[in-house]
Amino acid sequence: MSNFSRYYLQQMGITLWQCHKPQQFPHLASQAEKIALPKHCQILIVANDKLAPHNQFINQILRTLQLELSQSHIITEEELKYYYQSPEWIWTIGCKQSELAAKKQLASPHLDVLLHSAQAKKQLWQQIVSYM
Repeated sequence: MSNFSRYYLQQMGITLWQCHKPQQFPHLASQAEKIALPKHCQILIVANDKLAPHNQFINQILRTLQLELSQSHIITEEELKYYYQSPEWIWTIGCKQSELAAKKQLASPHLDVLLHSAQAKKQLWQQIVSYM
């Protein structure tokens, strides 16, 4: 919905509601408005579970990519379908590759596996090096 439409509805006294759990209303998914990524977002991190943004391992990977936590946006795989913009980087953790076409994409297993598997860390590192 455009800003003009929002303003027009506001002037008419109509309250505009936004659904915070659209997955509970799958029949309305096709009507749902797509969401733009935050302007600061350089890397979109997509995971099966909601990740703690202050996870030390995630921060180490971001530093390797010369990014800061403030330049990231963490969402679940379910939330991905509501976004339409592609950031510079997309990192999928424990889920299928993103439908958004980013210039640089990283894929890794679930964070628990990644933290305890040298082979998984090596594969992630090889992906990162290929973009450097």
